[in-house]
Amino acid sequence: MRLRGCVPVGAVIAIAVLAAVSARAGQSQDPGRGAYTAPRTAWGDPDLQGMWDTRTYTPFERPAEFGMREFMTEEEAAERERLGLRRVVSDDDDDAVAQALVQQDVQRYARSDAPDDGRPGYRIAGAEYNAFWSADPTSPGFSLRTSQIVDPPDGRMPSLTRGALAIWEAREAARRPRSQADDWEDRGLSERCITRNGLPGEMLGSSQQPLKEIVQTPGYVSIVMPYNYVRIIPVGTADEDGPGPLGSAIRQWNGDSRGRWDGDTLVVETANFKNTVKTVVPAHGGPFGGSAHVHYYPGTGETLRLTERFRRIDGETLEYGYTVDDPAVFVRSFTTVNYFTLDPWAAGGNQDRLFEYACHEHNYGMVNAIRGAKVDRQWALDEAAREAAIRSRELDEKKAQLAAWEASQQEGR
Repeated sequence: MRLRGCVPVGAVIAIAVLAAVSARAGQSQDPGRGAYTAPRTAWGDPDLQGMWDTRTYTPFERPAEFGMREFMTEEEAAERERLGLRRVVSDDDDDAVAQALVQQDVQRYARSDAPDDGRPGYRIAGAEYNAFWSADPTSPGFSLRTSQIVDPPDGRMPSLTRGALAIWEAREAARRPRSQADDWEDRGLSERCITRNGLPGEMLGSSQQPLKEIVQTPGYVSIVMPYNYVRIIPVGTADEDGPGPLGSAIRQWNGDSRGRWDGDTLVVETANFKNTVKTVVPAHGGPFGGSAHVHYYPGTGETLRLTERFRRIDGETLEYGYTVDDPAVFVRSFTTVNYFTLDPWAAGGNQDRLFEYACHEHNYGMVNAIRGAKVDRQWALDEAAREAAIRSRELDEKKAQLAAWEASQQEGR
Protein backbone atom coordinates (compact mmCIF):
# COMPACT_ATOMS: atom_id res chain seq x y z
CA MET A 1 0.00 0.00 0.00
CA ARG A 2 1.37 3.43 -0.91
CA LEU A 3 2.04 6.05 1.71
CA ARG A 4 -0.47 8.83 1.27
CA GLY A 5 1.43 11.98 2.13
CA CYS A 6 1.47 15.72 1.78
CA VAL A 7 3.88 17.43 -0.62
CA PRO A 8 4.21 21.07 -1.71
CA VAL A 9 2.99 22.01 -5.14
CA GLY A 10 4.39 24.92 -7.11
CA ALA A 11 2.58 27.62 -8.98
CA VAL A 12 2.72 25.80 -12.33
CA ILE A 13 1.01 22.74 -10.89
CA ALA A 14 -1.45 25.00 -9.05
CA ILE A 15 -2.51 26.59 -12.32
CA ALA A 16 -2.87 23.15 -13.89
CA VAL A 17 -5.03 22.05 -10.99
CA LEU A 18 -7.18 25.15 -11.37
CA ALA A 19 -7.62 24.53 -15.06
CA ALA A 20 -8.57 20.91 -14.47
CA VAL A 21 -11.26 21.79 -11.96
CA SER A 22 -12.49 25.07 -13.41
CA ALA A 23 -15.51 23.47 -14.99
CA ARG A 24 -16.58 21.95 -11.69
CA ALA A 25 -15.78 25.14 -9.81
CA GLY A 26 -17.97 27.08 -12.21
CA GLN A 27 -20.77 24.61 -11.69
CA SER A 28 -20.40 24.78 -7.92
CA GLN A 29 -20.84 28.56 -7.99
CA ASP A 30 -24.37 28.27 -9.29
CA PRO A 31 -25.05 24.64 -10.19
CA GLY A 32 -28.76 25.10 -10.78
CA ARG A 33 -31.43 22.66 -9.70
CA GLY A 34 -31.75 21.07 -13.11
CA ALA A 35 -28.06 20.91 -14.02
CA TYR A 36 -27.51 17.38 -12.75
CA THR A 37 -29.80 14.48 -11.90
CA ALA A 38 -28.48 12.30 -9.10
CA PRO A 39 -28.48 8.52 -9.59
CA ARG A 40 -31.18 6.61 -7.74
CA THR A 41 -31.07 3.84 -5.18
CA ALA A 42 -32.95 0.60 -5.85
CA TRP A 43 -35.95 2.05 -3.96
CA GLY A 44 -35.89 5.37 -5.84
CA ASP A 45 -34.21 7.86 -3.49
CA PRO A 46 -31.37 10.09 -4.73
CA ASP A 47 -28.15 8.15 -4.18
CA LEU A 48 -25.70 10.01 -1.93
CA GLN A 49 -23.64 6.96 -1.01
CA GLY A 50 -19.87 6.81 -0.97
CA MET A 51 -16.80 7.81 1.00
CA TRP A 52 -16.63 11.57 0.86
CA ASP A 53 -13.56 13.69 1.53
CA THR A 54 -14.99 16.54 3.60
CA ARG A 55 -11.91 18.77 3.86
CA THR A 56 -11.80 22.19 2.30
CA TYR A 57 -9.26 24.94 1.69
CA THR A 58 -12.05 27.53 1.84
CA PRO A 59 -11.76 29.68 4.99
CA PHE A 60 -14.72 29.59 7.36
CA GLU A 61 -15.03 33.36 7.47
CA ARG A 62 -14.33 35.60 4.47
CA PRO A 63 -10.95 37.37 4.39
CA ALA A 64 -11.35 41.15 4.46
CA GLU A 65 -9.69 41.51 1.05
CA PHE A 66 -12.77 40.03 -0.68
CA GLY A 67 -15.33 42.35 0.92
CA MET A 68 -18.82 41.25 -0.14
CA ARG A 69 -17.59 39.02 -2.97
CA GLU A 70 -18.80 35.44 -2.64
CA PHE A 71 -16.37 34.09 -5.26
CA MET A 72 -12.78 34.81 -6.25
CA THR A 73 -11.38 34.66 -9.76
CA GLU A 74 -9.27 31.72 -10.92
CA GLU A 75 -6.28 34.06 -11.10
CA GLU A 76 -6.76 35.04 -7.47
CA ALA A 77 -7.08 31.39 -6.49
CA ALA A 78 -3.84 30.53 -8.30
CA GLU A 79 -2.05 33.36 -6.50
CA ARG A 80 -3.32 32.20 -3.10
CA GLU A 81 -2.08 28.72 -3.97
CA ARG A 82 1.33 30.11 -4.90
CA LEU A 83 1.55 31.93 -1.58
CA GLY A 84 1.36 28.82 0.51
CA LEU A 85 -1.56 26.43 0.09
CA ARG A 86 -0.32 22.83 0.02
CA ARG A 87 -1.89 20.22 -2.21
CA VAL A 88 -1.33 16.56 -2.76
CA VAL A 89 -0.22 15.08 -6.06
CA SER A 90 -1.67 11.59 -5.92
CA ASP A 91 0.78 10.04 -8.39
CA ASP A 92 3.96 11.19 -6.64
CA ASP A 93 6.30 8.34 -5.89
CA ASP A 94 6.58 7.10 -2.32
CA ASP A 95 10.15 8.34 -1.83
CA ALA A 96 9.19 11.91 -2.75
CA VAL A 97 6.19 11.84 -0.41
CA ALA A 98 8.27 10.41 2.44
CA GLN A 99 10.96 13.04 1.93
CA ALA A 100 8.36 15.83 2.09
CA LEU A 101 7.09 14.45 5.40
CA VAL A 102 10.62 14.30 6.77
CA GLN A 103 11.17 17.94 5.79
CA GLN A 104 7.99 18.97 7.58
CA ASP A 105 9.27 17.34 10.75
CA VAL A 106 12.64 19.10 10.43
CA GLN A 107 10.86 22.45 10.26
CA ARG A 108 8.43 21.81 13.12
CA TYR A 109 11.11 20.47 15.45
CA ALA A 110 13.32 23.47 14.67
CA ARG A 111 10.48 25.72 15.76
CA SER A 112 10.10 23.80 19.00
CA ASP A 113 13.65 24.93 19.91
CA ALA A 114 13.03 28.57 18.97
CA PRO A 115 12.92 31.31 21.60
CA ASP A 116 9.58 31.75 23.35
CA ASP A 117 7.67 34.57 21.65
CA GLY A 118 5.01 34.82 24.36
CA ARG A 119 2.30 32.73 22.73
CA PRO A 120 1.19 29.88 25.00
CA GLY A 121 2.11 26.54 23.52
CA TYR A 122 3.74 28.12 20.46
CA ARG A 123 6.89 26.02 20.51
CA ILE A 124 5.13 22.66 20.71
CA ALA A 125 2.01 23.40 18.65
CA GLY A 126 2.13 21.11 15.64
CA ALA A 127 5.08 19.13 16.99
CA GLU A 128 3.08 16.81 19.23
CA TYR A 129 3.01 14.19 16.47
CA ASN A 130 5.28 13.69 13.53
CA ALA A 131 4.02 14.56 10.05
CA PHE A 132 3.15 10.97 9.16
CA TRP A 133 0.02 11.14 11.36
CA SER A 134 -1.34 14.22 9.65
CA ALA A 135 -0.34 13.45 6.07
CA ASP A 136 -3.08 14.46 3.68
CA PRO A 137 -4.36 11.39 1.82
CA THR A 138 -5.62 13.28 -1.23
CA SER A 139 -6.29 16.85 -2.27
CA PRO A 140 -9.50 18.47 -0.94
CA GLY A 141 -12.15 19.54 -3.40
CA PHE A 142 -11.66 22.87 -5.10
CA SER A 143 -13.97 25.88 -4.87
CA LEU A 144 -13.75 29.51 -5.84
CA ARG A 145 -15.80 30.49 -2.79
CA THR A 146 -14.19 33.14 -0.64
CA SER A 147 -15.73 31.74 2.56
CA GLN A 148 -17.75 28.82 3.79
CA ILE A 149 -20.25 31.27 5.27
CA VAL A 150 -22.62 32.49 2.57
CA ASP A 151 -25.16 34.20 4.84
CA PRO A 152 -24.75 36.84 6.30
CA PRO A 153 -23.69 38.26 2.92
CA ASP A 154 -20.39 39.57 4.32
CA GLY A 155 -19.28 35.99 4.96
CA ARG A 156 -18.63 36.63 8.66
CA MET A 157 -20.00 35.08 11.83
CA PRO A 158 -22.89 37.05 13.32
CA SER A 159 -22.43 38.70 16.68
CA LEU A 160 -22.95 36.87 19.94
CA THR A 161 -25.90 38.05 22.01
CA ARG A 162 -25.57 39.88 25.31
CA GLY A 163 -26.72 36.74 27.09
CA ALA A 164 -23.98 34.70 25.45
CA LEU A 165 -21.37 37.31 26.35
CA ALA A 166 -22.57 37.22 29.96
CA ILE A 167 -22.02 33.44 30.02
CA TRP A 168 -18.51 34.00 28.65
CA GLU A 169 -17.71 36.61 31.34
CA ALA A 170 -19.04 34.37 34.13
CA ARG A 171 -16.90 31.49 32.90
CA GLU A 172 -13.78 33.66 32.92
CA ALA A 173 -14.49 34.83 36.46
CA ALA A 174 -14.95 31.25 37.67
CA ARG A 175 -11.68 30.16 36.08
CA ARG A 176 -9.56 33.07 37.27
CA PRO A 177 -7.93 31.30 40.26
CA ARG A 178 -7.35 28.05 38.36
CA SER A 179 -4.72 26.75 36.00
CA GLN A 180 -5.83 24.92 32.89
CA ALA A 181 -4.92 21.54 34.38
CA ASP A 182 -5.91 21.60 38.05
CA ASP A 183 -7.70 18.33 37.30
CA TRP A 184 -8.92 16.38 34.30
CA GLU A 185 -12.23 18.25 34.13
CA ASP A 186 -10.31 21.37 33.15
CA ARG A 187 -9.72 19.74 29.77
CA GLY A 188 -12.38 19.25 27.10
CA LEU A 189 -14.08 15.96 26.36
CA SER A 190 -12.35 15.62 23.00
CA GLU A 191 -8.94 16.01 24.60
CA ARG A 192 -9.95 13.41 27.18
CA CYS A 193 -10.86 11.03 24.31
CA ILE A 194 -14.47 10.71 25.45
CA THR A 195 -16.17 12.25 22.43
CA ARG A 196 -15.50 14.79 19.73
CA ASN A 197 -16.74 18.34 19.40
CA GLY A 198 -20.05 17.49 17.79
CA LEU A 199 -22.20 19.02 15.08
CA PRO A 200 -21.97 20.91 12.85
CA GLY A 201 -18.19 21.39 12.93
CA GLU A 202 -17.44 17.68 13.00
CA MET A 203 -19.01 17.21 9.58
CA LEU A 204 -15.94 18.86 8.08
CA GLY A 205 -12.81 16.73 8.18
CA SER A 206 -9.24 17.41 9.21
CA SER A 207 -6.13 15.94 7.65
CA GLN A 208 -6.23 13.09 10.19
CA GLN A 209 -9.85 12.06 9.66
CA PRO A 210 -11.10 13.52 6.37
CA LEU A 211 -13.62 10.89 5.28
CA LYS A 212 -17.30 10.45 6.03
CA GLU A 213 -19.12 7.45 4.57
CA ILE A 214 -22.79 7.79 3.60
CA VAL A 215 -24.83 4.59 3.53
CA GLN A 216 -28.52 4.43 2.61
CA THR A 217 -31.28 1.93 3.30
CA PRO A 218 -35.03 2.40 2.77
CA GLY A 219 -36.16 5.06 5.25
CA TYR A 220 -32.70 5.85 6.63
CA VAL A 221 -29.50 7.68 5.74
CA SER A 222 -26.48 6.80 7.88
CA ILE A 223 -23.26 8.79 8.07
CA VAL A 224 -20.25 6.89 9.39
CA MET A 225 -18.14 9.32 11.43
CA PRO A 226 -14.54 8.25 12.12
CA TYR A 227 -14.77 9.56 15.68
CA ASN A 228 -16.54 6.53 17.14
CA TYR A 229 -20.18 6.88 16.14
CA VAL A 230 -22.64 6.66 13.26
CA ARG A 231 -25.33 9.21 12.58
CA ILE A 232 -28.51 7.25 11.82
CA ILE A 233 -31.07 9.62 10.33
CA PRO A 234 -34.69 8.54 9.75
CA VAL A 235 -35.89 9.95 6.43
CA GLY A 236 -39.52 10.53 5.55
CA THR A 237 -40.97 10.00 2.09
CA ALA A 238 -43.29 12.09 -0.02
CA ASP A 239 -46.25 10.27 1.56
CA GLU A 240 -45.18 10.35 5.20
CA ASP A 241 -42.96 12.33 7.55
CA GLY A 242 -41.17 9.34 9.05
CA PRO A 243 -40.67 8.75 12.78
CA GLY A 244 -41.63 11.65 15.01
CA PRO A 245 -39.01 13.66 16.89
CA LEU A 246 -37.95 12.92 20.46
CA GLY A 247 -39.56 14.80 23.31
CA SER A 248 -37.85 18.00 24.40
CA ALA A 249 -36.68 16.43 27.67
CA ILE A 250 -34.50 13.90 25.80
CA ARG A 251 -31.24 15.55 24.76
CA GLN A 252 -28.29 13.98 22.97
CA TRP A 253 -24.73 15.05 22.26
CA ASN A 254 -25.42 15.40 18.53
CA GLY A 255 -29.11 16.11 18.91
CA ASP A 256 -32.09 14.36 17.37
CA SER A 257 -32.01 14.37 13.56
CA ARG A 258 -34.90 13.87 11.15
CA GLY A 259 -34.56 13.93 7.34
CA ARG A 260 -36.81 14.53 4.33
CA TRP A 261 -36.28 14.76 0.58
CA ASP A 262 -36.78 18.07 -1.21
CA GLY A 263 -36.33 16.97 -4.79
CA ASP A 264 -32.76 15.67 -5.03
CA THR A 265 -31.76 17.43 -1.79
CA LEU A 266 -31.69 15.65 1.56
CA VAL A 267 -32.77 18.11 4.24
CA VAL A 268 -31.86 17.10 7.80
CA GLU A 269 -33.22 19.06 10.75
CA THR A 270 -31.67 18.49 14.18
CA ALA A 271 -32.77 19.71 17.62
CA ASN A 272 -32.55 18.42 21.22
CA PHE A 273 -28.82 19.07 21.58
CA LYS A 274 -27.05 18.80 24.91
CA ASN A 275 -25.28 21.80 26.36
CA THR A 276 -21.73 21.72 24.97
CA VAL A 277 -20.41 24.93 26.54
CA LYS A 278 -18.55 23.18 29.37
CA THR A 279 -16.59 20.96 26.99
CA VAL A 280 -14.50 23.74 25.47
CA VAL A 281 -10.79 23.53 26.29
CA PRO A 282 -9.86 26.89 27.86
CA ALA A 283 -7.09 27.42 25.32
CA HIS A 284 -9.71 27.31 22.57
CA GLY A 285 -11.32 30.53 23.68
CA GLY A 286 -14.57 31.37 25.41
CA PRO A 287 -17.50 29.03 25.98
CA PHE A 288 -18.42 29.30 22.31
CA GLY A 289 -14.99 28.29 21.11
CA GLY A 290 -13.32 31.63 20.50
CA SER A 291 -12.69 33.21 17.15
CA ALA A 292 -11.01 30.18 15.60
CA HIS A 293 -13.35 27.50 16.93
CA VAL A 294 -16.76 29.12 17.36
CA HIS A 295 -18.37 27.04 14.59
CA TYR A 296 -17.58 23.89 16.57
CA TYR A 297 -19.62 25.12 19.53
CA PRO A 298 -22.61 26.81 17.95
CA GLY A 299 -24.64 27.26 21.12
CA THR A 300 -25.84 26.16 24.50
CA GLY A 301 -27.98 23.33 23.11
CA GLU A 302 -31.36 24.35 24.46
CA THR A 303 -32.19 26.76 21.65
CA LEU A 304 -29.99 25.41 18.85
CA ARG A 305 -31.62 24.29 15.63
CA LEU A 306 -29.40 22.88 12.87
CA THR A 307 -30.61 22.41 9.29
CA GLU A 308 -28.30 20.54 6.89
CA ARG A 309 -28.65 20.06 3.13
CA PHE A 310 -26.96 17.35 1.04
CA ARG A 311 -27.15 17.34 -2.78
CA ARG A 312 -25.03 15.74 -5.49
CA ILE A 313 -24.12 18.34 -8.10
CA ASP A 314 -22.07 16.03 -10.31
CA GLY A 315 -20.74 12.47 -10.33
CA GLU A 316 -17.93 13.26 -7.89
CA THR A 317 -19.20 16.21 -5.85
CA LEU A 318 -21.65 16.54 -2.99
CA GLU A 319 -22.78 20.02 -2.02
CA TYR A 320 -23.15 20.24 1.76
CA GLY A 321 -24.50 23.22 3.62
CA TYR A 322 -25.96 23.96 7.01
CA THR A 323 -27.84 26.71 8.82
CA VAL A 324 -27.35 27.40 12.54
CA ASP A 325 -30.27 29.11 14.25
CA ASP A 326 -29.69 29.76 17.95
CA PRO A 327 -31.32 33.00 19.14
CA ALA A 328 -29.92 32.64 22.67
CA VAL A 329 -26.36 32.76 21.31
CA PHE A 330 -26.30 34.58 17.96
CA VAL A 331 -28.15 37.74 16.96
CA ARG A 332 -29.13 36.03 13.71
CA SER A 333 -28.77 32.70 11.94
CA PHE A 334 -25.85 31.88 9.65
CA THR A 335 -25.52 29.53 6.67
CA THR A 336 -22.53 27.77 5.12
CA VAL A 337 -21.82 25.89 1.89
CA ASN A 338 -19.07 23.32 1.29
CA TYR A 339 -18.23 20.69 -1.32
CA PHE A 340 -17.36 17.08 -0.54
CA THR A 341 -15.56 14.99 -3.15
CA LEU A 342 -15.59 11.24 -3.65
CA ASP A 343 -12.35 9.90 -2.22
CA PRO A 344 -10.27 8.57 -5.15
CA TRP A 345 -8.32 6.28 -2.82
CA ALA A 346 -11.52 4.48 -1.81
CA ALA A 347 -13.00 4.64 -5.31
CA GLY A 348 -9.84 2.99 -6.63
CA GLY A 349 -10.40 -0.02 -4.39
CA ASN A 350 -7.69 0.78 -1.86
CA GLN A 351 -10.07 1.27 1.07
CA ASP A 352 -13.49 -0.31 1.60
CA ARG A 353 -14.37 0.80 5.14
CA LEU A 354 -13.68 3.41 7.77
CA PHE A 355 -11.97 2.39 10.96
CA GLU A 356 -12.77 3.95 14.30
CA TYR A 357 -10.50 6.69 15.49
CA ALA A 358 -10.06 5.47 19.07
CA CYS A 359 -8.20 6.62 22.15
CA HIS A 360 -8.93 6.47 25.85
CA GLU A 361 -9.09 8.89 28.76
CA HIS A 362 -6.24 7.29 30.71
CA ASN A 363 -3.47 8.49 28.41
CA TYR A 364 -0.14 9.66 29.73
CA GLY A 365 -0.51 13.12 28.22
CA MET A 366 -3.40 13.93 30.57
CA VAL A 367 -1.56 12.54 33.59
CA ASN A 368 1.59 14.49 32.74
CA ALA A 369 -0.31 17.75 32.18
CA ILE A 370 -1.93 17.55 35.61
CA ARG A 371 1.30 16.42 37.27
CA GLY A 372 3.23 19.28 35.69
CA ALA A 373 0.64 21.85 36.82
CA LYS A 374 0.94 20.58 40.40
CA VAL A 375 4.76 20.41 40.44
CA ASP A 376 5.14 24.07 39.42
CA ARG A 377 1.95 25.82 40.41
CA GLN A 378 3.16 29.32 39.55
CA TRP A 379 4.24 28.25 36.07
CA ALA A 380 0.81 26.69 35.49
CA LEU A 381 -0.94 29.86 36.66
CA ASP A 382 1.28 32.02 34.47
CA GLU A 383 0.43 29.91 31.42
CA ALA A 384 -3.27 30.11 32.29
CA ALA A 385 -2.98 33.89 32.61
CA ARG A 386 -1.45 34.14 29.14
CA GLU A 387 -4.33 32.12 27.70
CA ALA A 388 -6.82 34.24 29.65
CA ALA A 389 -5.32 37.39 28.12
CA ILE A 390 -5.98 36.02 24.63
CA ARG A 391 -9.56 35.19 25.55
CA SER A 392 -9.99 38.63 27.07
CA ARG A 393 -9.02 40.25 23.78
CA GLU A 394 -11.44 37.96 21.95
CA LEU A 395 -14.20 38.87 24.38
CA ASP A 396 -13.56 42.58 23.87
CA GLU A 397 -13.72 42.04 20.10
CA LYS A 398 -17.05 40.24 20.46
CA LYS A 399 -18.44 43.06 22.60
CA ALA A 400 -17.36 45.60 19.99
CA GLN A 401 -18.96 43.49 17.26
CA LEU A 402 -22.24 43.39 19.17
CA ALA A 403 -22.16 47.15 19.78
CA ALA A 404 -21.63 47.77 16.07
CA TRP A 405 -24.50 45.43 15.19
CA GLU A 406 -26.83 47.13 17.69
CA ALA A 407 -25.89 50.53 16.26
CA SER A 408 -26.66 49.31 12.73
CA GLN A 409 -30.06 48.09 13.87
CA GLN A 410 -30.83 51.50 15.35
CA GLU A 411 -29.81 53.24 12.13
CA GLY A 412 -32.05 50.92 10.12
CA ARG A 413 -35.18 51.83 12.05
